[in-house]
Amino acid sequence: MNPIVDIAPFSITWIIGIIAVIVAIILIIQFAIRVPPDTRRIFSIILGMILILRELWKNWFIFNLGIWELKTALPLHLCGISAILAGLMLFKTYQKGFEFLALISLTGAMHAIFTPQLNHGASIAQLIEYYIGHGGVILVPIYLAIVDGYRVRKNAWRDVFIYCQLLLIFIGMINFILDANYMYLCEAPIVNNPLIIGLWPWYIIGFEIFGLVHILFFYFLFRRLKPLPY
Repeated sequence: MNPIVDIAPFSITWIIGIIAVIVAIILIIQFAIRVPPDTRRIFSIILGMILILRELWKNWFIFNLGIWELKTALPLHLCGISAILAGLMLFKTYQKGFEFLALISLTGAMHAIFTPQLNHGASIAQLIEYYIGHGGVILVPIYLAIVDGYRVRKNAWRDVFIYCQLLLIFIGMINFILDANYMYLCEAPIVNNPLIIGLWPWYIIGFEIFGLVHILFFYFLFRRLKPLPY
């Protein structure tokens, strides 16, 4: 049995989770811009290790609960893929990886924070892991833009949208093989998100349209960022 739990909007857990993510992001960035480059590099590696080890810990935890399954526990949702990518990017940054995180991963993680769905239970430890993982996906592109000065390139929105289509095809094949629902391509999440419209397959068309709108929004937002005076 997989105990899927959605956290009700404006509940105490929901409010604490959002506030904790916002405060953590602000404190981390404020610390990073104030320390010497060598210390900042060590700090970035520590953050990256936390994000990657979080995924290993999550799998170990649900395995010990006796609910680990190949078709539900792999990090093949958008936020799971993005959390690993975010961790790796803090070790070695690549422009395309930054653009993927900034233009689509950031969107997915924000929706996951505002409409949380935990697929393996909602104990305190799992809640902390959930908010660390999704908060990290929000943090890393902002961190790379503010602290390290990364910017999205012209027409990066187009490349990221194409990457998303290729990813959807790949995940769709995995779902078919495993009888899984990664990236919610076979069944909509249970959360009350206004962007989930209709039943399968119509809500997927909505994902595509709203996804492109979000990509364009963050593309123009990151393109307008100016170098900081330090």
